[in-house]
Amino acid sequence: ARGARVVALERGGCGRSSNRLARFADGTRACVRYGINPEQIQGEALSYYLARLLGLQRHVPPLALARVEARGAQWAQVQEELRAAHWTEGSVVSLTRWLPNLTDVLVPAPWRSEDGRLRPLRDTGGELANLSQAELVDLVQWTDLILFDYLTANFDRLVSNLFSLQWDPRVMQRATSNLHRGPGGALVFLDNEAGLVHGYRVAGMWDKYNEPLLQSVCVFRERTARRVLEMHRGQDAAARLLRLYRRHEPRFPELAALADPHAQLLQRRLDFLAKHILHCKAKYGRRRRFRLGYE
Repeated sequence: ARGARVVALERGGCGRSSNRLARFADGTRACVRYGINPEQIQGEALSYYLARLLGLQRHVPPLALARVEARGAQWAQVQEELRAAHWTEGSVVSLTRWLPNLTDVLVPAPWRSEDGRLRPLRDTGGELANLSQAELVDLVQWTDLILFDYLTANFDRLVSNLFSLQWDPRVMQRATSNLHRGPGGALVFLDNEAGLVHGYRVAGMWDKYNEPLLQSVCVFRERTARRVLEMHRGQDAAARLLRLYRRHEPRFPELAALADPHAQLLQRRLDFLAKHILHCKAKYGRRRRFRLGYE
């Protein structure tokens, strides 16, 4: 994607009106996200690499960065489209793989109470024992999403739905924002630009929804829990993230690195998550009814 020639830029299908769907010379497509400000592209990129650290890359579309250069070879065939998009020359944009045939998803039934709110998801009543393996596998995809959005302080998915409950009691019965399901059944976490940078700046406003949402679950995928606990013990979450980002993204120097206060906040959030996982393991782990993770 970094070197492919763009032969068409189309409106629609990639979020806000400033984004475009790009078609490359070989026929493949990608969403080109143009941020209102650079921190949105920075947040999208950092969120993608954090997903890789956590082993969640199957849920977040592959991402690469590119620079808008009207005279460059990559954009030479779409000069008119670039002018119509009003993108600033030299801006860094994100390219994410276009995923076709996605479908909307609802919050799983075990989470929804009759008043539309989320209720704690634990196996104290034996309700999880009645779920099939496929249903349990799907359930831990949702807990992967919840811990990912907690770590990145992303408020633009389940948390925004919780916020909307105050005037829309049926919001949990409709499709979740920026979340879809692929043809193979995997959840796809889209539009992560609010994560880690902008989300951290406004975390105080949204954590009254983010923290209770995390604490409403005590079911985690074992692999994900293991990655979280490793970074908790190492106290090096931001350092690992930036090493991975720097190693795989050539345009890393063109966007600001994670600021020190945000790096510290990432570690604090990861420590909070690790303590919650250990609490769940201590309370429910000995029963080991499922191999999928900690109840």
